[in-house]
Amino acid sequence: MADNFLESHREEYEKKKAAWLRKKKHLPKTKQQPSKPEDESL
Repeated sequence: MADNFLESHREEYEKKKAAWLRKKKHLPKTKQQPSKPEDESL
């Protein structure tokens, strides 16, 4: 009984993970803000 429980939950996990990864890939990538240069006059 425990094996069937774990197998069914593993399948649900894999489906949710695949859907999350598909959604994540379609999101626009955020551009990194260029870091401010340190003040060289000091």
